[in-house]
Amino acid sequence: LKVLAENQRQRAHKLARIKADAEAAAEALKDVKLTIGAKTSSTGTIFGSVNAIQIAEALEKLGHNVDRKLITLDPVKEVGNYTATINLHRDVKVEIPFEVVSE
Repeated sequence: LKVLAENQRQRAHKLARIKADAEAAAEALKDVKLTIGAKTSSTGTIFGSVNAIQIAEALEKLGHNVDRKLITLDPVKEVGNYTATINLHRDVKVEIPFEVVSE
């Protein structure tokens, strides 16, 4: 019983630390605004689409290391303003606004 209680205490401490790290990362990301260039047609339609990999690369250039698998966004097929959601923890999510511009 003592071993079980100790294991649960350590697990709770570890989960609290992980959540605190996610909240710190969310605080650092809350004011970030991205601009992503894409090749477009004359009507403003993108050849291909903007995806999580491009968002992760743009964040990497700003010094934020975010795994692309944590980023969710709706399909982006045109020039304009959009929002990507980064799921850092099941309780911690950050919305990153980004603008897609023509190159």
